[in-house]
Amino acid sequence: MKSHSPTEFIRSDLFRYEGKCGLKVFVKLLMKNPYFRFQVYLRMTRSSNVLISNFFKVLKAGLGRKVNVQLSPKVSIGYGLYIPHGNIVVNSKTTIGNNCSFLQFVSIGAMHNSAAATIGDNVYIGPNTNIVGDIVIGNNVVLGAGTVAVKDIEESTVVVGSPAKVIKKVDDIHQYSINLCSDEFISKAQK
Repeated sequence: MKSHSPTEFIRSDLFRYEGKCGLKVFVKLLMKNPYFRFQVYLRMTRSSNVLISNFFKVLKAGLGRKVNVQLSPKVSIGYGLYIPHGNIVVNSKTTIGNNCSFLQFVSIGAMHNSAAATIGDNVYIGPNTNIVGDIVIGNNVVLGAGTVAVKDIEESTVVVGSPAKVIKKVDDIHQYSINLCSDEFISKAQK
């Protein structure tokens, strides 16, 4: 999944931000939104061209410090990433699925340099959320503001608190996340 063209991942990220794709929308968002620009730089670090990859690694590092987002090119990230705010720290051993949303002050770490979280598809991670350790966050999960997750979270649930507790089932993930890339969109991008 992750070996496809960086431009397809960028298209999917653009769709998450704007609900549509196109050159005019891309340029406008690239100029006005530093978090989207960071994601473009991050995606381009995966280019098969070493010069392009290294160029974007330098740009990503500089902008990452400015917007306070620590997200390594080593992290396996699916289609449709959405980061509308800064102050994000993601361990380089994390795996992130399709259509994930990271709000401000999210921290995903590992314990004693071991493996980090595996995050499923369509996951909304609210502000001030901490995910610690080698845990699995299922598909269609919502982690509410201030949640601390240290154990696996089953899919299609809303969890809150410290430690995280299930408070209800998710009937429709679209209530929590905007402009999700459909399976059809992702399938086309993977071809």
